[in-house]
Formats: sequence, C-alpha cells, structure tokens
Amino acid sequence: MNHSASKRSGSACPGSMRSALILLAHGSRHNHVTHALRDITDAVARESRIAGRFGVHMAFLDHTEPDLVQVSARLAERDYDHAVVVPLLFTDAFHSRVDVPAQVKEAQDASGLAMSIARGLGTGDDLAAVLEQRFSRLVPETSSSGSGNNAGSETNGEASALVDGTSARTPETTLGPGNTPAPVIRVLYSVGSSDPAANDAVSRLAASIGATSVAATGEHPKGVAAIDHIVAHHRNASHGGLDQGKRKKYQVATESGEPSVAPLVVVQPLFVAPGKLWAMATKELGHRQSQSQSVEAQPLRERLTSRRGDIPQTLGYSYETPDVPDVRFRCGSPLEVDLAPMIADRACSA
Repeated sequence: MNHSASKRSGSACPGSMRSALILLAHGSRHNHVTHALRDITDAVARESRIAGRFGVHMAFLDHTEPDLVQVSARLAERDYDHAVVVPLLFTDAFHSRVDVPAQVKEAQDASGLAMSIARGLGTGDDLAAVLEQRFSRLVPETSSSGSGNNAGSETNGEASALVDGTSARTPETTLGPGNTPAPVIRVLYSVGSSDPAANDAVSRLAASIGATSVAATGEHPKGVAAIDHIVAHHRNASHGGLDQGKRKKYQVATESGEPSVAPLVVVQPLFVAPGKLWAMATKELGHRQSQSQSVEAQPLRERLTSRRGDIPQTLGYSYETPDVPDVRFRCGSPLEVDLAPMIADRACSA
C-alpha cells in the first residue's frame, strides 16, 4: 500500500541531490544491525536509478538510533526539501499501517520537510526471486526427482500450500554420502505477526518457492520447535516422493551400513538485517549441532550442551530432532544488500 504525505509529479524516478531517500528499518538491539543498515544504504546509493538523484539515509522505527525525527531534522538543516521514505517491512501489518504513517507525520511536522511514503518490501515476485537465489546458493549440488540439474537451474515444479502448511512440489534433493540422494527441506524463518493476514502472506510467499513458513513468535509450535515439527512430518511423507530408483538406493545405503542419508534442512531468514530473534534461533540450533568438522560426511548424534554467539550462517550443521535423527542443518543469513534493487524500485515508484 502506498501512503503519501505530500503530492508531487515528475519522471519515473524523480529526485535530485536536494531529495533524500530514507530507508526506515524496524530496528533491533542486536549489535550488528546498524552496520548492516549502513551496508544496505551504501548498496542502494550505488544503484544506477538512485545515484545522482537521491541522498540516501537510514532511520529506525524502534530500539535503534537515529529515528525518523532525528534524520529529518538533519536533512532540513542541510537544505533538503523533500524525502521519500521506504519502509523496510515485508508485510502490511501494524507497523506498516500505523507506526510508519504516524512517525512520518511527526517527522514532517517537526522538520518542515515534505515527505512521502513508498510501499514497503512486500511479499511479491521480486522478493520470491531473491529468496530462490538464496536457497539455491545454500544447496550447491541439487537435483529434482527425475532430473540431474544443479542448483541455479532447478526444475522442482510448482509449489502449493497443503492444509498443514507444508509445501507440495517435486521433491528437491541433494547428494549425501556415496552420492545418495538426500531430501532437502526448505524453511523460511520470519518474525511473525499478530495479524493473520500478514502471516498468510508470508506463508504464500514460502509456498511459492517450495518452502514452509516458520514464525519466531505467535502460536505454538513456533521457532525451532516448529522446524522440528516440519522435519518429523517430512520424514513420514518424503520417502514416497522419491522415484523408485532413488528410494531403492536410499534403502540399500541404509541396510549396508553406509552413513544414513540425512535430510538437509535449509533455513533462510526473512530478515532485512541481523536481529535478536534470528540470533536466538541460530543459537538454539547451535545447541543441536554436531561436533564433526565435516558435517556432510560424518554426522554425529551427540548434542552440544552450550554455545555462545551466533553460529556461522553459510555453513551446514548436523543435529538431531526428537523424531528425526541425523538431520543436517544449513542456515542462511539476513537478506541485507540483496534487497538494494527492490528498494530502488520502491523509491522510484513513490
């Protein structure tokens, strides 16, 4: 939804160095959120549609400074006359509908700067394309049932949402020990919302790329417990999804004493930047991590008892769930600079 605090006309991407572009993020107490937003701001400023048209700045709704009032006051002091605010929000929930317009009005009244609100990031096709690339990079060698394509040229079929919230598509597999096909479970990890429509939008986004949506907040199961639930459900349903040859190879490998072909659970956060909820999730999954140095070839059943800090976000880890032993785990990172082209699009269409 577009909100405007002022009317203006111009080209497809208006603006000059007297026009500012403000990236308005939610904010977090996480130590790295400000650094990440600076990286995003720099990446947006380098976009060809933005460079030379806007001065690009960042502000936060909560938890972090500078806030929108502070930024607008600084811009007014520097003789900017207009600012476009792009909310870095994925859904049209309370923050988008209430907090953003209220803070823009407060900033405009305090600074005298004319301000307009662009639409947020949303959950559309452009975001789905970014997430598909992220999932593909996290599974470097994949094939779908009946094909031998590598990641980057996946042919996994159409996705649709089942009644229980899981995704239905031609099963994606990766190669496990001895080139044995192993199932890949895609999970899209979001903050969650008190607005059911917002959660439904994220679920549809996840289903469109063959993933299942998990929220860090809300009703149970949630967070990592919900991932356990998805993996257990997949264990009961996925073997029948493999073609006969792959299923037979899986059974032969298991019966012959070779390393079991553990599912690979790929978890991609629907986060703009690092945040406490994602740090908590990775820490909790880190408690289940194997001590193996080669998680693909040597999954262990031993759980960690403690872990400080975030686990590295581009590596895989083996861990156990109560119902599915030897599950391998690979975790993505917040979307950050990958969102720069989308943000430029929002600014140019404000």
